[in-house]
Amino acid sequence: MTRNPERRAATTRNLMITGLTVAAVAGWGAYAYSALSSMQLEQRLNGQAAALQDYQAQFLQQRRKAEEGAREIARLQEQLVAVRGDNERLALSAKETEATLATAEAQLASLQKLHGPPALGNAPALRGITPVPAKQDILVAQETLTRLGFGDLEADGVMGPSTRQAIEAFQRVAGLTVTGELHGLTLQSLMRSAKVVAAQNARAEPLPE
Repeated sequence: MTRNPERRAATTRNLMITGLTVAAVAGWGAYAYSALSSMQLEQRLNGQAAALQDYQAQFLQQRRKAEEGAREIARLQEQLVAVRGDNERLALSAKETEATLATAEAQLASLQKLHGPPALGNAPALRGITPVPAKQDILVAQETLTRLGFGDLEADGVMGPSTRQAIEAFQRVAGLTVTGELHGLTLQSLMRSAKVVAAQNARAEPLPE
């Protein structure tokens, strides 16, 4: 009877030790599983954080590109507006140039018609002009050439180099044969030009109030 209680006590101690051992093993297992789960969760969170940072960096890069594109578009629009303005000014200048050219062509045609060779019916008008110009004719030609802007000639009635150069310049403008000589047709054209200029100046003078 004495051994049975001892055996029961030993059995009880063994059961308690076994229970504590199982509990300890189970506790360590739970702790290891919990630690493993925490590490996996931390790794997962770190991966998500890294992915989020990459996305944020990509988003910021795309945003910078979009802002740069917007600035480039604004700059191109400003250039387009400037080019349109330049084109409008060029078109206006071209119209003004065409109008000026048309006026110049009309004036040139009028001068060519005015200084063209006279008809045979006008031949008597040349009878008073001698083949060799008189001093008075040269004097009048010098004064007329100066008034028409072909040089600042001294009215001395002498056919000097300056007078010949002025006559040549006038003959080119009037469409005459350039000789530098004061022949009858040149003198007649000079007189007509002087009358035309005088008439234009008279029309341009303001009327008295």
